[in-house]
Order: sequence, then C-alpha cells, then structure tokens
Amino acid sequence: MIQSFAARGTVRAGLHAVTPAIWATLILLVSLLAYPLVVAIVDLARSSAGAATDIDAAWADGSLVAVMLNTAGVVVAATLFALIVGLGLAWVNERTDAGLPILGELLPLAPLLMPPIAGVMGWCVLLDPSVGYINLLVRNALIIVGVELSSGPLNIYSATGLVSVTALYLVPYTYLVVSAGLRRLDPGLEEASRIAGAGLARTLFRITLPSIAPAITAAALLSVIGGLGLFSVPVVIGTGARIDVLSVYIFRLIQNFPPQTGFALVLAAGMVTVVQAVLILQRVLVPGSRHAAIGGRGQRHSRISLGRWRIAARLITSGYLGATAILPLIGLIVVSSQSFWTPRINWRTLSLEQYRFVLFENGPTSQALINSLVLAVVAATAVMLIAGLVMIRTRFASGLARYIANVVTSLPATVPHTVIGLAMLLAFSLPPFRLYGSTAILLLAYVVIALPYAGQTASTGANAIGRELGDASRVFGAGSTRTFWRILLPLALPALVAGWSIVFIHTAGELTASALLSGTANPVVGRILMDLWNYGSFPQVAALALVMTAINAVFIGIILGVGRRIAAG
Repeated sequence: MIQSFAARGTVRAGLHAVTPAIWATLILLVSLLAYPLVVAIVDLARSSAGAATDIDAAWADGSLVAVMLNTAGVVVAATLFALIVGLGLAWVNERTDAGLPILGELLPLAPLLMPPIAGVMGWCVLLDPSVGYINLLVRNALIIVGVELSSGPLNIYSATGLVSVTALYLVPYTYLVVSAGLRRLDPGLEEASRIAGAGLARTLFRITLPSIAPAITAAALLSVIGGLGLFSVPVVIGTGARIDVLSVYIFRLIQNFPPQTGFALVLAAGMVTVVQAVLILQRVLVPGSRHAAIGGRGQRHSRISLGRWRIAARLITSGYLGATAILPLIGLIVVSSQSFWTPRINWRTLSLEQYRFVLFENGPTSQALINSLVLAVVAATAVMLIAGLVMIRTRFASGLARYIANVVTSLPATVPHTVIGLAMLLAFSLPPFRLYGSTAILLLAYVVIALPYAGQTASTGANAIGRELGDASRVFGAGSTRTFWRILLPLALPALVAGWSIVFIHTAGELTASALLSGTANPVVGRILMDLWNYGSFPQVAALALVMTAINAVFIGIILGVGRRIAAG
C-alpha cells in the first residue's frame, strides 16, 4: 500500500514537472521545423507548373537521370566502403589485443576533429593530379625507376576520389553503431566457438557477424542517410570531377539566375521521402527485440590474440588516423605558408603572411570567423539549454510526455540539411520576417540542425539520474523548480557540457545550410572557404581552415576540461 501511494505520488510529481512552459517550448521547436516545411510545400504547389517544365527539360537532356544515378552510386559505394572500414576498426578495438586504448576510441572520429570542408580541401591539396604533394612524391619516386609522368598518377577529382573521401566521413556512423553492438555481444559465444575448434576467420563469419547483423544493418542505413545529405565532399571533389549529386544539384538550382525554386523543392521532397523510407526500413529490419544475446561481460573475457598480425593491425588503424586527420592537416599547413600553391616547396620563403591576411586584413574572412564563432557559441548554448530543460523535466514524467520530447528533438535528424536550408530560405526571407542576409536566419537553421545532437546527449544525462533523488528532494520540501536547479541539472551537467562541444563543432564549420543562407551580409566560415576555393585563393583557404581548426580545438579543450572538473565534484 505504501509503495502504491509512493508510486502515485511520483507520477503526479513527474506530470507536474512538465509545466506549460515545457509544452510551449516543445510546440515552438516543432513550429521551427514545421513552419518552413509547410511554406516549402505551399510554394511547391504554387510553382508546380514551372517545376514540371524544368523537370521535363532536365529529364530530356539526361542531366537529372545522371544526378540520380551519381547520387545512388556514390552513396551505395561509400556506404559499403565505410561499413568495411568501420567494422574492421570496431572489431580490432573491441575484440582483439591490437586495440589502442585511448587512440583507438578517437581513430574513427578523426574526420570530425576538423571542419568537413577543411578536411576535404586538405585531401585535394594532397591528391590534386597536378600540384598535389603526394602525387609529387610518387612522381619523384617513379623517376628513379625510369618512369616520368607530367601529372597524377592519383586523381582526387574522380569517382574513386569522391567515393573514398565520402566514405571517410561515413566511417564514424558505422563504427559507433557496430562497436556498440560488439560491446553488447557476449564474448563467451566466440570463445565457445574457438574452444570447439573453429578458427578465427570461421568464428568471425559464423558467430560474430551474424550475431551483430542488426547493428550492421542499422549502421548501413544510417550511412545511407548521412551520405544523401553530405554536401562538403561533393561540392569540392564532385565539382572538380564533374560528378553532380543531389545535394549539390539542389544548391545550384537555387544559386542559378533565375533560381529554379520549384524544381529544387521537388528534388528536396524526394530526398525527404527517401530518408523516411530508409528510416521505416530500419524499423522493419532492426526491431529492438532482435538484437543478439547480451552478456555485458566483455571485460571478463580475454581478447583475441592476433599474434604476428597484431603489429600489422595497429599499423593499419594508425594509418587510418594519418589518412583522415594528420595528412590533410600537414598539406594545409604547407599550402598556408606559401604565397601560392605550388608543389615545389621553397622552405626559405615560407611565412605566416596568409594568416595575417585572413585574420586582420581581409574583411570577409575576419567577419566570417567572428560570425561563425558567435553563432556557434549562441546556438550551442541555446540548444543545450532547451534540450537540457526539456529532457530533464520530462525524465520522470508520463510515457507520453517523454515520447513527445524524444520525437520533437530527434525530428530534424530525419530531414537532410539541404532541405532544412532551402525551407528556411523560403520561409524567413519573405514578409513578415525578411531575415535573408541576417545572422538570425543562420541561427534558426543551426538550432534546428543541432537539436538532435543536443537532445541525444541531454537524454543520456537525464537517464543517468535516479528517480530516488528527485523523490528525496521533494520529501524534504523542495518544489519541482528547486529540485531541477539544485539536484537534477548539476547531475546532468557533464553530459550537457559534452553535448555543447558536439554542437559547437557541427555549427562552427557548418556548410550545407550555410551555403544557401549565407551571403556577403552574413558571411560564415563554411561558405567563405567554399568561395575562396572556387576563386582559386588556395593559401587563404588553407590558412582560414587551420585557424578554424585551432579555434575548435581550443574551445573543445576548455569545455571538456570544465566538464571533467564538474564530473569530479
């Protein structure tokens, strides 16, 4: 009886925690995404006749068919590549003695440490067929054996280059999902297989991979969604290779004069439809009840010994770090120290002139840096406060309230960033808002885009809070508001700080929505980097990219340090 009354009291307290202000916040978040999408749908209905004409013309000349085939080919090939790499890294780190304790956790996430557009440009600096530094080294090596080449032999501006670099930015999706699946899998199953006489390869293909098949499927589908919305890689490498994919094609339709808005909206609606279909497919193929046996005892079982292959496995995983982060960084450093991009490096003429230029002398680049940092700080702070407030206050609420909060915060993840940028452009550029060319329209887009990251980390922090703490606080007379500020929020703060750093990274170098919403009046780093690259100002591109990378590293270091202090007490 006492327990029954206590349970009812807890439920009432939980429902009371979801105040009208929380409901108003949830409605506002839904409106922030729904209103632009509704405006886009209405605009599409109005321009359907013109859009049909544009589509017929593009279909007749074959350009639309080529874009669709290119998009499908790049996404599928990059997903398979990323799945193989991510699965290999996850297996080495989680199941073998070749895993690198700290470095191994960071390896798959290396592409995210640098703004994506900067990392892509770093690869172009290395593998440009004429002036790429790796190509220069290879050509010099070939001269020794009597082979002389005027360009190449490697070419980043190709289908292979586009797929390979795209895959590098999809590996984090596959690694995180697959490694989580491996951690949940009882290693005793694999040990029993080896004891029964099965070799390493047979155990891997007969036991391990089938057992984590749901995680592999989820990783593949998540990579497809990420690949469809990726913009930074195809806009640089795809443009050089003359391979258009859907996200870049939509951007060009808007940038053309006159803009083909109706046509762009049709293609954007197609992207949303494909993403939603993939999500439905994921729910069908990977239901929650079909995961493999969970033992939770991975730490109690010995790791697989790779013997003489251990060094080779570590070299491969370390090579991945070099390929995704260190090599592009070195390439950018060299180019940024030159007056112009040349493969023949004169070490005596290297200088910091380009850094002085982008930081102090060139108005657009310095203003873009300020805008990007301010927007990133404001967006990260605002979205984490909103997500933290909603997730923590609904932590002990009814199932319906928690479900609505989870759906609202995760909803933007189902809409490609290209579509969000286009919808924001249509909704907030016209009366009564007239926000085009302002930082406000960028801030709104960043908040929407960052909401899933903030919601997930805030939910993680909220779920770590035991119900008993809130109950004890209320037993001693504290109201729901005081309990929130004095008990719940401090306990969730480390997760909120981590979420802040994730949102900061994504918004500081965001390019997909920024390409549509940024202009001369509201420049941001992502758009400026793309424009400088198109203008051929390569040393300025490298300098600005490295400045932004350094700023990101400093901010993240400070925030994570603060987070560790908070967690420590």
